[in-house]
Amino acid sequence: MSLAAEPLLSLAVTVTSEQRVESVLRNIVQGLASQPGVALTRIWLLPSTDLCGSGQEPLSSSEQTECLRLVASAGSAMNSPGEDWSFLHGHFSRLPLNVGKVGQVAVNRNPIRINDLGTQNDWILRPEWVKREGIRSFAGLPLRFRDDLLGVVGLFSRKPLTEQELTWLGLFANQAAVAIANARAFEEVERLRCQLERENNYLQEQIAERKRAEVALRQAQEDLTHANRVSSMGELTASLAHEVNQPIAAAITDANTCLRWLSGSRPDLEEARAAASRIVQDGRRASEIVNRVRLLFKKATLQRELVDLNEIIREMMLLLRSETTQFAVLARTELAADLPQVMGDRVQLQQVLMNLMMNSIDAMKDVEGTRELAIQSQRGENGQVLISVSDSGVGLPPQQAEQIFDAFFTTKPHGTGMGLRISRSIVESHGGRLWAIDNPRRGARFCFTLPTKAEAHDSVVLGDRTGTADGSRRA
Repeated sequence: MSLAAEPLLSLAVTVTSEQRVESVLRNIVQGLASQPGVALTRIWLLPSTDLCGSGQEPLSSSEQTECLRLVASAGSAMNSPGEDWSFLHGHFSRLPLNVGKVGQVAVNRNPIRINDLGTQNDWILRPEWVKREGIRSFAGLPLRFRDDLLGVVGLFSRKPLTEQELTWLGLFANQAAVAIANARAFEEVERLRCQLERENNYLQEQIAERKRAEVALRQAQEDLTHANRVSSMGELTASLAHEVNQPIAAAITDANTCLRWLSGSRPDLEEARAAASRIVQDGRRASEIVNRVRLLFKKATLQRELVDLNEIIREMMLLLRSETTQFAVLARTELAADLPQVMGDRVQLQQVLMNLMMNSIDAMKDVEGTRELAIQSQRGENGQVLISVSDSGVGLPPQQAEQIFDAFFTTKPHGTGMGLRISRSIVESHGGRLWAIDNPRRGARFCFTLPTKAEAHDSVVLGDRTGTADGSRRA
């Protein structure tokens, strides 16, 4: 019985359906070795990490270009008990090109057929093996895919091979080369897919880690906001106590007056009613002061809403009135009547103004002569609002006007150097800008702009949710 076309066609279909190079090579050699008369089948490939199967040692650069590598072997021994013909190591594991019949097939890319190995066996290492196993013929066929040579398949048969059988084997070798190339491409795609999946998982982990870091940073910034706000408010404790005490004392006076008008022989209800009304007004005034202080102490998240900056300026003037009175500072405002509202966090903007105003007051504590604090609001360029806080104090430190906004830069003995840094960060997080200049005569002017239409951008920068710090004069 000899080789037939139909079994080879069926074998070609089988190997073409495989997607792994190792499986394709194994099915080729095992399928050919099971054909009638075939004793041993081997495949040598030009080295490639994708094609050489597992368990192979890496090749040097010269081996990768000058030799074929044995990657699959199968056969059945009849008179050589104990021999393993699937063994891939030994003399034939690497064959130089153009050496021996297999090397000649690789160089010439043409099939060869030898039907008399009894006399043409000078290229065989063990002629006694040919005689012992009854090997009669050899066929070497190139494995070509398009214009590329993949390797060589060698077949040892115990029967002579006809020209027709060599043709069938050549057609099968062409299909086997397609199967090897397809499996190689599949494995390359699979390798790239796994690589992309690993890189995607790594990127997802990095994104998740960055999000966790951003959340932690924002929480730290919120904590810093609250701590700095409490620190600044702590400096105003005496002034706030005096401010709250005024409406309370007035309410007590009005209450005594009301009692006096009611306890007379002829109670004067109109005067008593007027005194009672003043008590209500005094109580509301004290309540407003307490509410403003409570908001500044409150630890809350960022709340963007339409804010009237003129109203905030008035609130800060009221809150710091005792402070300006204590240091003999003449405080005045110049507020634009048609000032548009801005989108921002009310408490944070209060903190910016409080910090700038306290800085100005601090700068005038040791100054002789007139001490003047001026707060001005007006329309700026490009639809923005411009706020300025001007004083007649010591002015900016020479040649360090921009450094005052750096973190930890301060000219005060007990300053932390965070107030102006945080104030600028708040303004920038609202889409605005904060800067300082010297006044022509004396003192300094701090200015900041805020947009009136566009929403403040969400930037994760230092101070995105931070507030005023210690009120240090120049940071």
